[in-house]
Amino acid sequence: MEFMGIDYSSKMGDLVFTYDKDFYPLDENLPDPQIDPIIPGAKVPIQKVGIAPVDMPIYVKRRDSEESEKLMAQASLYCSLDDPEAKGLNLSRFYLLMHEKMADKDALGSMQDVLKEMASKQGSDNAYVKLRFKYPWMQEALRTRKFMLKKGEQNGSNSYLVDDEHGHYLEDGTWISHKKMEGHIAYDIAFEGRWHAEGNKFKYYLMVDYIYSSTCPCSFELAHDAKEKRDAAANAHSQRSRARVTIEFDPENIVWIEDVIDLCRKNVPTEVQVVVKRRDEQAFAELNGANLLFSEDVCRIMYKALDDNQLIKDFSVVVEHFESLHPWNAVGVIYKGIEGGLR
Repeated sequence: MEFMGIDYSSKMGDLVFTYDKDFYPLDENLPDPQIDPIIPGAKVPIQKVGIAPVDMPIYVKRRDSEESEKLMAQASLYCSLDDPEAKGLNLSRFYLLMHEKMADKDALGSMQDVLKEMASKQGSDNAYVKLRFKYPWMQEALRTRKFMLKKGEQNGSNSYLVDDEHGHYLEDGTWISHKKMEGHIAYDIAFEGRWHAEGNKFKYYLMVDYIYSSTCPCSFELAHDAKEKRDAAANAHSQRSRARVTIEFDPENIVWIEDVIDLCRKNVPTEVQVVVKRRDEQAFAELNGANLLFSEDVCRIMYKALDDNQLIKDFSVVVEHFESLHPWNAVGVIYKGIEGGLR
């Protein structure tokens, strides 16, 4: 065998360079480097060993439905390597176990079984599972309605009835429905489960990334000052922003993804929009003007809202404003502050 001018035949002896697709050895006949391993470096435990990211479908229940929805997720699976004399863990078992336990079951409902069996099969005192996925949900337009009839137009075959129950008339006689237009917005979500042998403790976490617009209060005042004193056109700077909300909850008293989104929308109402016509863009500008926000403001607003919810055991919020004025971001981090809790 020659490669790049070098003859390797004499170096490789009687090696066979063919693939035997029918050869099926038994496990006990194959070498196992885990037996009498050579361990380089310090013989110490390792807190987490596992695989990530693993693309796999999962099933997620919605708040208002008995059915589970199939979504693609990226999974991270870890166990602790507690024995300092052990070479490592059997990583292939992580995927096989995950696939077996979650293939056609609700992800959150099956997480306890996954954690416990992962730890059992690996001989570990700690197990961790994290599932990250996109979660589509409906968002109403700020102003645009699903249906409107200008003065003199006929309803025709449209399903909306032109009456006061289903809509109302504007000053020019135009009738608009009460229902607003809607569109899908996708949220970055994570479920996380942890199991610890000490006390046989299971912990469950939900992370929601909430994307909103923040307008700088200082910039707003300066723009207003320029207009009033010098009649100069000026805009307050605003930017897309993110609040990463992580909560701990009890699966017996579940806090739904939609519950956290509703909480964010209520307390920080300047969420980015998917359905935008001119009237909606104007509404968004007014909404931002009525909700001037530093990153510190969002931290404190979210702290109160989360702390007031009795179903939320613990929480942390990481606020990041992706500044349009500066080449850096404005960041705030706040957490409930319980001992051994989220940080």
